[in-house]
Amino acid sequence: MIAPMAKVQVMGPRRLLDASLAFLQGRGLLDLRTPSSIARGTPRGALRAVPLREGERAAERVLETALEGVERLLAGLPPAGRGPVEPLPDPAEHGFEARLSALAAERASLEERVAALKEELHVVDRYGRLLVALAPLRPELPRAGEPHAVGLVMRNDRRALELLGAELGRLTDGNCSVQSRPAGEDQLAVLVTVPRARAREVGALLFEQGVEEIRLPERYAGQPLLEALRLLLRRERDLPGQLAAAQEDLDRYGARVAPALRRAGRRARRRLARIRALATCGETRHAFLVTGWAPRARVTSLEHELRRAFGGRVALFSQSPGPGEDADVPVVLENPPLLRPFERLLALVPPPTYGLILGDAGFGALGLAVSLAWRWRGWGGPAGRDYATIAIACSASALVFGILFGELLGSLGADLGMRPILLDRRRAVLAFLGLAMGVGVLHVGLGTALGAIQSLRHRHLREALERTGRLLLLAGSVPAGLALAGALPRGLLVPSLSASGAGVLLAVAGGGPMALLEVVLSLGNVLSYARLMALGLASVLLADVANHMATAVHPAALGIALAVLLHLVNFSLGLVSPLIASLRLHYVEFFEKFYEGGGRPYRPFALGT
Repeated sequence: MIAPMAKVQVMGPRRLLDASLAFLQGRGLLDLRTPSSIARGTPRGALRAVPLREGERAAERVLETALEGVERLLAGLPPAGRGPVEPLPDPAEHGFEARLSALAAERASLEERVAALKEELHVVDRYGRLLVALAPLRPELPRAGEPHAVGLVMRNDRRALELLGAELGRLTDGNCSVQSRPAGEDQLAVLVTVPRARAREVGALLFEQGVEEIRLPERYAGQPLLEALRLLLRRERDLPGQLAAAQEDLDRYGARVAPALRRAGRRARRRLARIRALATCGETRHAFLVTGWAPRARVTSLEHELRRAFGGRVALFSQSPGPGEDADVPVVLENPPLLRPFERLLALVPPPTYGLILGDAGFGALGLAVSLAWRWRGWGGPAGRDYATIAIACSASALVFGILFGELLGSLGADLGMRPILLDRRRAVLAFLGLAMGVGVLHVGLGTALGAIQSLRHRHLREALERTGRLLLLAGSVPAGLALAGALPRGLLVPSLSASGAGVLLAVAGGGPMALLEVVLSLGNVLSYARLMALGLASVLLADVANHMATAVHPAALGIALAVLLHLVNFSLGLVSPLIASLRLHYVEFFEKFYEGGGRPYRPFALGT
């Protein structure tokens, strides 16, 4: 249900505005609103919007900069662990920005070390066999010149190697050397030596031909290739330990600074929220006014706490929503703990304005076991527990109706001695259809009655008259139909039809000729509940088919396997199809009779802001 809300006004001396906002933020009850006269742009008397002073604007800029720095530094930071925590200055102090810069530089240094070690390890892991193959080779030139060595990775293709040697010989006038060694079944490690003067041209040639060059980390740049390879091979054993140590340093950094950064971020956000909340407040020369909405049940305690905190110098006044204010009132849902998980289903539609399908004891027991395990294990966190509670309720319903219908995995219940208590869905199809339609009449009738009551509360008399007429039509149509079918005495036919006719007249009187269309749609809404019977009948017949396959298919093991598979398919369909059909009946046939979306969610001014 929607909790009653109260319009709250907090007033006091202007000098206590900041302290009052801090108090209200700490209590987290008031959904702030700009005073109505200021919001309309027509200040009444001396009341005006609170302007931000230069000091407050400067504080806002400092806090925004601090918050950006905190979020940037926290991004991607390892989870905080145990250990000493870095003390940080207050986010509003100018020294905070300098400390953030120092922490950012420290983090960059640690991350660069981890990245460099990972790069080295990647080179060793990727080119390990190639480096081992190249290590014994020596750069050499047939003629004079300063040698420049290049390590290459190629397919184990001698023809391609010969073509590469020919191209290099043409480019260097034969003053080059190409040495190769196998490095696995499909790769060659190649050491190319050319004059240093031709190094750039050779590099361009290799790039054009798509030959992969072994690229070493920057720390080895400028060293001879083979010397760099030897250094890398010697470091192969040391790198994993050094990388783990560097990562531990980064983790310790995160454990040291992350808690303080998160606390600083919360402080900065709270102070920014208070500064920005000033724009919703009104002031006179000597007083301030804060307005908003709060749950009515908690206003009295808030008033007492405010009086104690400020010694009666700050006063609180409250009143119920006035005419025309419903659209501005935030919506708070308050339900008993047993019903609270079902609010998840209401989240699929916009907030309101202020103001039998699966009936098998086997499937119900299986669903109940899965749902209880789901809730006990806590899968999915709070949302998962709520959905598990919904699943428990649905499974319990399937179990109860399975007993009433005498079904356990279809006809297996009858073989075990179960007998229908309510009806046999396979044979009493018309009775099953009547049961589904009866649920539709009650559901649609309840929605129509709620809509009529809501229209009366909002003083929409013509709309209330139209909805009352539709409700009377439904109330008269049911006994009239039963009388025509012989289920009720024929003497009830005329009074029932008279009530239905009176309902049509009331609907037309309230909504005009177009109300006739709504009357027809209301009857059509009831007919939509026939889908409950169709889905339920399909489920029980599919279960019977599965049971028949277990005895008709040979060998017996194959028949049992097919039966189990078909039961699992039926169970899966029983989870999905009824859920979709039931939600559609709730949202379309039921909610549209009274539910008015477009409400404002309740967002209290709180420390978590």
